[in-house]
Amino acid sequence: METSTDLAAPVRLTPAAKLAIVCLVYAGIAAWLSPTSFLAAFGETRLRIYYLLIPPTIFFGLAIAGVIKRPQSPLGFIRDKIKSRGVGACLAIMLFIACLAAFTTYKHEFSESVSFFADPLFARMDAAIHFGDPWRWARAIPFPWYIDRLLFIFYSRLWLAQLAGVVVFAAWLDDAVARQRYFTALTTTAIVLGIGVRLAGSSAGPIFYDRLFGEVRFADLTKTMMQSNAGPDTMGIADYLWASYVSNETVIGSGISAMPSFHVAIVTLNALFLSSINRWVGMATWIYAAIILFGSVYSGWHYAIDGYASIALVLLIWRLAQRDLRVDIEG
Repeated sequence: METSTDLAAPVRLTPAAKLAIVCLVYAGIAAWLSPTSFLAAFGETRLRIYYLLIPPTIFFGLAIAGVIKRPQSPLGFIRDKIKSRGVGACLAIMLFIACLAAFTTYKHEFSESVSFFADPLFARMDAAIHFGDPWRWARAIPFPWYIDRLLFIFYSRLWLAQLAGVVVFAAWLDDAVARQRYFTALTTTAIVLGIGVRLAGSSAGPIFYDRLFGEVRFADLTKTMMQSNAGPDTMGIADYLWASYVSNETVIGSGISAMPSFHVAIVTLNALFLSSINRWVGMATWIYAAIILFGSVYSGWHYAIDGYASIALVLLIWRLAQRDLRVDIEG
């Protein structure tokens, strides 16, 4: 009797299993809608470099953690950590890579199929709210050349490394609740901001405005950037993305999108997550988030309201992830 009752009982999926299914559906739809773009993004050269770097990075990180947490037996710490989290962490990282390829696919395909109708409105709103174009205020600050270069590095070079590093850290985290909360919020951010908000506020940003609309609305921005230390490098990246857009060729990061600012959204989410783990690390990541918000305007990639909206939405998603996860666990 007890056996039949047990067999009739419905199978209850864990929060982690539910999230894995959502990620597989998210990546699967992208692969189904545009297999060419998905495979191109999945196997792009710079992503393959990240694939190669992940294993030694994991071992190096575990070795440091072992020396700190169990100095008398760091190898024992690594062995126990691999035993407890090895399979789960590897699955989480593989899902992240698949979702990253899917995100690039959606971003690229939306750029090709949805017009950038919101740029004129956002440009006017930005100027009205800030009593002038925000990039002018940012560029008016007399930064020395090396600060200009550092802003470029922080924004265009370190962002993906921070994202990958925090994902790997979260995947190996023993705290199941904190780990699940982060990945739930990260996945929700990719879906809500990357699809819903992207389509509702389709825009290219100041750096592409004149090319798209045949105007000189942001000609001074381009001129100012070309006269700065890192500006030509930023414009080089813009040319790279524009060439991908014009040729409809999928490359890593391809797809033009200003609203929302995923740079700002991700560093905000990482700051919220790491602040819940360690106050000092969290403080450093909040400083980095502020730099990215400033850099998004300073470099012309985004309107300031892109960043504001992204921060507000991520704060809401983080709060809902906490509440929904607690309900799921208690239920």
